[in-house]
Amino acid sequence: MELFAERGFDIATLDEVALAAGFTKGAIYRHFPSKGAFLLALFEQYAAVVRAGSGARQARWFIPLTVQFAAQATRDPLLRRRLVTVLSEAPEGSTPEGQLLKALARIWPS
Repeated sequence: MELFAERGFDIATLDEVALAAGFTKGAIYRHFPSKGAFLLALFEQYAAVVRAGSGARQARWFIPLTVQFAAQATRDPLLRRRLVTVLSEAPEGSTPEGQLLKALARIWPS
């Protein structure tokens, strides 16, 4: 998650992801047929953090990754639908992370 938060989805390559995770690119492709499929699986992990509440959302990658997912969702209808669902399920919070999620929920109401 940190690599995508730092470099962005479009710039970070699966080679970089594999290296950071200690895998080969082939091992990633064995489980995910495309970078898009990998991104959706990563989103499901991100969604679990969103649903867990404010304590879990304080990881340093959370806000940059939220911005990356929101930007990607403007171009990907499937990801946008999933993001809208997750935003509707996010617990309220007064932290910067919670405020960002509330702002996105207002942009994309469920």
